[in-house]
Amino acid sequence: MPYIRLRPSFTRQLRKFTKKNIDKKEAVKEALRRFSLDPDYPSLHLEKLSGQKMWTMRIDSSNRLFFVWSDEGDAAIFFYVGSHDAYRIAK
Repeated sequence: MPYIRLRPSFTRQLRKFTKKNIDKKEAVKEALRRFSLDPDYPSLHLEKLSGQKMWTMRIDSSNRLFFVWSDEGDAAIFFYVGSHDAYRIAK
């Protein structure tokens, strides 16, 4: 089971994201909970971005959580939450 770390910028984005999308707050919490128990849980749709160290997982069909694995590989460091459109930023 991986540890979950949240960058300070992520927690700020999360507050902003859930303020705009109140109904998504529980979905984010549930996605992080499932990930901490089983990173390969099917509904998370984990995806490594091509040529990157970045990974994404689904909150729902249009929103994602972005993270990188720690150098030790035992922790996922979450740094972005938001729209599926963020893929363009990551590339």
